[in-house]
Amino acid sequence: MRPGNTEIIRAHEILRRDPLKNVVLLKFLDMALGRSNLHQVVDGDDVASLLLVDHRFSSFDQKAYSTARVSVVISSTRPELTREVLVFAPRGEPLIFKLTDEADRLVVAEEFPLKRRTAYHSYTSSRFAVAAPGADVEFALSDALSRMFMAQDHDPEWLGSMIGRNRAFISVVKEDSQPLSACFAFHIDGAIWEIGGVYTIPTRRGEGLGSRAVRTALAELARRRCVPRYHVAEENTASIRLAESLGMTRFLTLTHYLSEA
Repeated sequence: MRPGNTEIIRAHEILRRDPLKNVVLLKFLDMALGRSNLHQVVDGDDVASLLLVDHRFSSFDQKAYSTARVSVVISSTRPELTREVLVFAPRGEPLIFKLTDEADRLVVAEEFPLKRRTAYHSYTSSRFAVAAPGADVEFALSDALSRMFMAQDHDPEWLGSMIGRNRAFISVVKEDSQPLSACFAFHIDGAIWEIGGVYTIPTRRGEGLGSRAVRTALAELARRRCVPRYHVAEENTASIRLAESLGMTRFLTLTHYLSEA
């Protein structure tokens, strides 16, 4: 089904039964609303969800996976249902599968040859964080901050729009009014917010400034009684150490696989 009207309401109700497990689907549904196809197989409390994301609307996937036009994101509570919902995956073309469960990988591998490409870890925290000295929460995107986030391929126009709708904020460490390190947090669904875009200017790295920015973002989310999600590539050991040093725990790993036609 295409997300929209009563269908999207029902889809969200089902995914919100376990929002952290389904955080990737909820995020893509919000960011690619009307530009993705969601299919679900439901059996009582069990559900398998398959989301087709068009790479034309994902700058990351366009750059990372230029040979494929679609990503297939699957979240399932039972392998038998994964097998049923898999009929909605395209055939005869290269695909990127994004999977959170080894049982799903085994089911997909029955029909599609899979080559592992990378993985991303998601962390969260239920601890109450205290804002770090010298770090502030801001609700305006300056030129300097835009350049910092653009260095990581984040779209300042999208972030500015999210801030304008009260769905994002920036945590920044400054010196003499100049940003040294920053990150942003944005709303995914319900109480879940994602922290991303952590960046420190090269001349000041290794001083713990990024940790101060993230800690302050966590404190702001805790103040709002929101649930943080910190998303990091498996090879980014520095960012993983940062998350763990702040008491965050891993709750999900999203593994990307290429299936060549």
